[in-house]
This record gives sequence, structure tokens and C-alpha cells, in this order.
Amino acid sequence: MPIVQFTRFKTDKPEEMIKIVRQAKKIFEKHGAEFLRLSRFHTGQWAGELLVATRYSNWEVYGKVQEAVANDPEFAQVQADGMKISQLQGRNIAVSPSYSREGA
Repeated sequence: MPIVQFTRFKTDKPEEMIKIVRQAKKIFEKHGAEFLRLSRFHTGQWAGELLVATRYSNWEVYGKVQEAVANDPEFAQVQADGMKISQLQGRNIAVSPSYSREGA
């Protein structure tokens, strides 16, 4: 049952934020996330905001990655750098039901 966490950020320094998210990607994937992707909204109420999506194979892996990242001093610095130039706008978690892997 894959888990995807979506986190939105607002920044007026998107190029700097891209560099920071690249560092975060290495850390999250090192600790077991399947992937970390960055996108930018071009339309709608969130236009201009950045979206970071991370995927985990299941809740157990999600928990292990979250714990590992919370205790990773390199990530603490990456997070601090990101929060200097951006504001967290929201976070959501989506869970893929088991039937979605069967062609639904």
C-alpha cells in the first residue's frame, strides 16, 4: 500500500529552493523513500508554489524514514536552510488502496 506525502512551499527564491530540495532528495532516498520529486504549480490557487512529493512502499517504511530524517543532522541543516527562504503552506498524505495495483 504505497504512501505519498505532499508538501507545499511558497518562496520568492525558487532556484535556491531547487538546490535545497536536491539535497533533501539524497537524504530521503538514502533513508528508504522510493523517490522525492519537486514540481511547481502553474495554475490555480497555488500557482507559483512548489510541491515536494515523497513516496514510501508502506506505513512501516514511512515511519522509519521519518524517524531517520528527524535524527539526521545533515537534514536538520537542509531543513533550516529551506525554511530561511520559504514558508510551509501545507502537507497531505495519500494512501493508494490495494485495488489500484490491479489495474483500477
